[in-house]
Amino acid sequence: MNETSRLPGIEEKVAFLSDAASYPVEADRVEVLETHMSWVFLVGPRVYKLKKPVAQKLFDFTTVDGRYRNCVEEVRLNSRLGGDTYIGVGQLSVVAGGELALDSEGVPVDWLVVMRRLPAEAMLEAQIKSAAVEYQRVTAAAGLLARFYVGAASIQLSGQQYLERLRYDINDNYHQLIDYSLPAGRVKAVCDQQIALLETNPTLFADRAAAGRLVEAHGDLRPEHVCLTDPPVVIDCLEFSRDLRIRDPADELSFLAMECERLGEESVGKILFEVYERVTRDEPGASLVAFYKAYRALERAKLAIWHLDDDYQEKRGPWRQKALDYLAIASDYGEGFGS
Repeated sequence: MNETSRLPGIEEKVAFLSDAASYPVEADRVEVLETHMSWVFLVGPRVYKLKKPVAQKLFDFTTVDGRYRNCVEEVRLNSRLGGDTYIGVGQLSVVAGGELALDSEGVPVDWLVVMRRLPAEAMLEAQIKSAAVEYQRVTAAAGLLARFYVGAASIQLSGQQYLERLRYDINDNYHQLIDYSLPAGRVKAVCDQQIALLETNPTLFADRAAAGRLVEAHGDLRPEHVCLTDPPVVIDCLEFSRDLRIRDPADELSFLAMECERLGEESVGKILFEVYERVTRDEPGASLVAFYKAYRALERAKLAIWHLDDDYQEKRGPWRQKALDYLAIASDYGEGFGS
């Protein structure tokens, strides 16, 4: 193997990308973040995201080609709500002499999503935490989302198929949480609440599918993904699974409202649904919204507990407690199913 065809490891790539001199933009330093699936490099006005060479049930990033396809898909999907935030896909290459280089001729050894860097103080999560939410901007973001849902193609699923999908997810959440030794009685009580509503009021959900409400949505609509700039943008959609992006808009907005309420901010959820109902003429009932909040809180408990398997620095974080906190949130919302 010659110098330009060698395959550097992830450690070498991260070290190279952690150096400000490696980039075609001016910057004094690189802020490096590690997530479950990626390394993220904040460089002056840009953000570069490198996928980890990992595989799970829903994705496989173990090959360079697989990571390239995922980067392309991430840029494509996020153009729907992200405005001009997503610039494109950058190439990481080995050039003559065996050195790594960005966006140069050479042998491609990896690919990166390249983004414009958004102002940290404009992110909804940051504004909630600093008690400085710009509610007019929230209204604008709600309008962006509502128009997106109106323009999205309806996904054809029968009422029975949708019920089975929800039931399967709840049961999967149950088994996953039990496998990680969360208190079986508490987990079962929360799951029983959700299954009971599916059994006693199936039309509440079947009618959503029959009315064509399901769409290919964002899939991971959290406060840290909503930027309250003018105009607003929404980033970091769930790009690796179309199936997981298929959602009822009321479900997706309930998820965002739940996460805002978890941070102590209740007004955002009210604005989201007020704008959504005005734009779409769709008025999800209180029981449906409460169910979706509980359903997504239970899912977040599962995702939190999965982090106990991580091999990176946050592994020792309080993931078990976070899972228990989400479990308690799901239980609280379950009390509102009958309202």
